[in-house]
Amino acid sequence: MPFSVRSLAERWSCSEGMIRKMIKDGTLQCFTIGTLIRIPVAEVERIECNPPQNTPSKGSGEGSPSSGETKKASGTGPVSPPPIGSMPKRKPGNAGGATVHHGPWSA
Repeated sequence: MPFSVRSLAERWSCSEGMIRKMIKDGTLQCFTIGTLIRIPVAEVERIECNPPQNTPSKGSGEGSPSSGETKKASGTGPVSPPPIGSMPKRKPGNAGGATVHHGPWSA
């Protein structure tokens, strides 16, 4: 009997989001019945017998450091991440451009 996203997440002790990410990335094959997502038992066994290797995710360059790590430049010490700039200053005036109407009771 095929697995649902929830039952597979429970079996693998991970989040449903992780299962959905694996499906989206093509790491885990599935099929749908209407709007229901199902993962075949053979696919689950394939992943359990051959777990995917830790590869960089799409958009994160090869060999880029994970958060908290520093990357060494050739022959130099660790390179610090660029400093975070300050937020842009607000322009004076009415926020959001809304007009304030004072009722007849105001002076």
